[in-house]
Amino acid sequence: MSNVEIIKEKIINRHGNDKKQLEVVFSKDNRILVEAPAGFGKTNTMISKIAYMIATNQIPNPNKLLALTFSVNASYKIKKDVLQQLPVLLENKKINVNDKLFVSNYHGFCRNILKKHGHIIHENLIDIDKFQSLDDSKFEENIRYGLYKNEAQLLSDYSLFVKKIDAQKIKENFQIYTDIVINKLIPEKVIPFNAILALTIKLLRENPQILEFYKKYFVAILVDEFQDTNFLSWWLLHLFINDNEAIKLIFLGDPLQRIYGFIGAVPDLMNKVKNKYNMKLIQLDKNYRFKDNQQMLLLDYNIRKNAENPQNPNIENIANVKFLYAENQEQETLNIIKLINTILKNNPDEKIAILTKQRGRNIDYIIDVFTQKSIPYFYGLFTDEDIQYIKFHKECLFQFIELIKNDGIVKKTKLNQLLRIIKETFSDENIVYKSLFKLLKKFKEKVFTDFAFLSNEEKINLIIDTFENNGLKQYIEFIDTNIIFSTVHAAKGLEWDYVIIVDMEQYSFPNWYGLCGICENKKNCQLVIYNKNIEKKFLEELSVFYVAVTRAKKQVYFTASKKDFSEKIKNISCFLHLKGINIGE
Repeated sequence: MSNVEIIKEKIINRHGNDKKQLEVVFSKDNRILVEAPAGFGKTNTMISKIAYMIATNQIPNPNKLLALTFSVNASYKIKKDVLQQLPVLLENKKINVNDKLFVSNYHGFCRNILKKHGHIIHENLIDIDKFQSLDDSKFEENIRYGLYKNEAQLLSDYSLFVKKIDAQKIKENFQIYTDIVINKLIPEKVIPFNAILALTIKLLRENPQILEFYKKYFVAILVDEFQDTNFLSWWLLHLFINDNEAIKLIFLGDPLQRIYGFIGAVPDLMNKVKNKYNMKLIQLDKNYRFKDNQQMLLLDYNIRKNAENPQNPNIENIANVKFLYAENQEQETLNIIKLINTILKNNPDEKIAILTKQRGRNIDYIIDVFTQKSIPYFYGLFTDEDIQYIKFHKECLFQFIELIKNDGIVKKTKLNQLLRIIKETFSDENIVYKSLFKLLKKFKEKVFTDFAFLSNEEKINLIIDTFENNGLKQYIEFIDTNIIFSTVHAAKGLEWDYVIIVDMEQYSFPNWYGLCGICENKKNCQLVIYNKNIEKKFLEELSVFYVAVTRAKKQVYFTASKKDFSEKIKNISCFLHLKGINIGE
């Protein structure tokens, strides 16, 4: 039996009888689009695909596979998984992962290119790792760097164009945006977040010889969480793909988990690329997360069926969900505490997340009761646009760059110094800063444990990328506390044993701005999809609901109150009335 046959047999055994996973791994198609819901074995499939491509010499030396992800943490986790699992799959054949793969998030990849070739644009870009980050959406901050008001306004507007996915204005203002960055900010060693991608696009468009080199160098591109790709990231990818029929494409994602539309994720991108590049669609169809829980399997399946056909979903069996209905918010909170006590009594090590659609009076009340009763918890109710959340990351980035700018070496002593500086800068009395500091400590620990295998340069990139992408929330699941409070958006990509989704009521989940405001069935919350606008809003909110449900590894519970604080009667959320869901009495 040849080495390839042995490896193929190992992969088949690794995936059991999962025909769809094996179809992805062994597919001879150059361009495949993998629809991979949460818990369907995407990561294992991705690792096996890479292993098989290496074994069958689809990544010949000195070429590489480019693997890109939306989040910083995910990219380094992929690299770690590949490093650990490839030798096993490849018969312990010594493989230097860096010789075959370049794994990064979009910004890390672009920073790497600018570090090598950015001097063509401006000589300072060779030191881009030592640049301070500028939030170009903030007009006042832009003014501080000596920009004229119209220039500062253009930077702020451009950030808005990216968030609103205004392709025309992104392209129309591209030249003037990059000119301002190059002429006014790069000389000061300051760079906006969006400019890292924009300058890379400019460099590759204006230097076709560099673009051609990378188009030949990367013989395959794998993108994870493809549904979260924004316009600038997609523009960058398009440069590599366009007129390059030889390149292999493997895009993995789940359209139902696209919840970052508000910060620029391109809508319906998976369907668009499928048609544009004639990609073969493979849909993973076995849920391993809930394989021992029939009702959770059905809940997952029925939510997806409602997304496939909102007006008339094809439902075969009803999912009975765990629902705790209370008379008021006080009773709902007591129900939650009782449930948590029951879970932890049976197993004190279980991790429980209490998820909410957004912050507000209801979740604040629950937290206050937990505090009064001295129930330990971690406060993780962050959003990507919180002023305090952004400020904390910005200060961490600034201080880290100051600490490494002389010798460029990451040491424990320097990160300990960073912790001391940040602790002195931010008040322990502020619950947001207190929680963020705990996450910073956990992140520092991971740099020298989980990511110890990274080179010094890679560690620098990991740390900069994390702070620049406001990514500390990705470490919430590693906090040594049984109970976590989090928003659904902050929880994306994370998992806990049990999830309790609270305030499943009209105007809360979904909320007024999400769906309730345009719904004409406010009296009974029996949602009717009667036009395309309702359907669009419904699918956006359903995606958030689905992400919340699939953060659970074992079981999800829903809670609601009959009355609000003013004793006004509230309806149960329309999502708990979806076809295929039964909340019982």
